[in-house]
Amino acid sequence: MNVSIYSIKRRNMSELKLIYEGTDIESQILKSQLAEAGINSLLRSEANDGRIAGFGTFGSSRLFISEIDTKNAMEIVALFKTRNQG
Repeated sequence: MNVSIYSIKRRNMSELKLIYEGTDIESQILKSQLAEAGINSLLRSEANDGRIAGFGTFGSSRLFISEIDTKNAMEIVALFKTRNQG
């Protein structure tokens, strides 16, 4: 489920908070796990930004959520990091 900035604002989400930085693949997996828990998120990818600007790049992604979802989201992020270390 892709969530645009517009739909996040439309859902009355308060200020966005950065909760994770990682590879595009890791961030997309985590975004899916958050969605399964009912937490909307916004994924900003350097690769997507590069494609829009006319050049491709691989890099990191940043995952943002509403501050009101911080506690639940951070539990999911901590579990994700524990499972994916090393």
